Amino acid sequence: MDSYIRWLQETKQPLYEIAGTYWRIYQKALVPASIKPEPIQLDSQQERELLHRSGAPFMRYFTRTVNYPTAFWYTACNQYCLNDLNLKVRANIRRGHRNSRVERVDPAWLADHGYPCYTAAFGRYRNARPESKDKFDEMCRGAIGGPFEFWAAFVDNELAGFAKCVVGDDYAACLVLKLDPNFIRLKIASALQDAILTTYVSEQGKTIHAGFRSVLHDTNNHDFLVRHGYSYIYCDLKVAYQPAVRTAIKLLYPFRPVVDRIPASSLKGNLRALLFQEEIRRSTNSIEQSSFQ
Repeated sequence: MDSYIRWLQETKQPLYEIAGTYWRIYQKALVPASIKPEPIQLDSQQERELLHRSGAPFMRYFTRTVNYPTAFWYTACNQYCLNDLNLKVRANIRRGHRNSRVERVDPAWLADHGYPCYTAAFGRYRNARPESKDKFDEMCRGAIGGPFEFWAAFVDNELAGFAKCVVGDDYAACLVLKLDPNFIRLKIASALQDAILTTYVSEQGKTIHAGFRSVLHDTNNHDFLVRHGYSYIYCDLKVAYQPAVRTAIKLLYPFRPVVDRIPASSLKGNLRALLFQEEIRRSTNSIEQSSFQ
């Protein structure tokens, strides 16, 4: 069993299994529990069973990848060499290493010293607030003994950024990456990525994953990663809804421009995300099945 799934079980986090695949609830959606992206085949009865058992309003997964661009993707890197990157990126990485010191840190140390950096990072985001100190402590200390490693970048012994990675037998993934905006111009993000990719990909021969395209907000994070050695892995998007949610989506979908004119609120953000997700689902489902590999 995957070490991350085993850790979820050992820490008593809710999991739902069907046909050998484990699922968990993340941001109100039922998603595959594994951090390693893998295509999954389900029939409609299995989807209904999982939704009923979990109580989630909808579930999301993918069934296949393609070799040309689609509206949905994840990013991954299975081969990394600094000399393969363009000159500007290499210069940024070298500058980042000159300006900072990147090393692995103990999660208990980060719990004690990392919260100011964590909260400062939210100055870069719109409509997002940091979790409480207790939640931050849980994110750090709760990982002790699990399949996790933490990385930190220091500028003159001051914490400038950190990452939380899950490490499996043949893969790794960056779950959390937070940077203090006061140090971003020093290219610490490039230094962190280089250290992580060199360790897990170049030295350990693992594939590193960096998550799927966000349906909550636009971000240029994936473009940054691709410049640093990652690749887009294009795929379809499958979404199955609870009956009431499916009806609501069907009714609201034609009125997406009206939703865009609603004053900013958490409700508007959730509606836009659901409708954008449905737009992606429809676009990928319209692709000829024979085109998939």
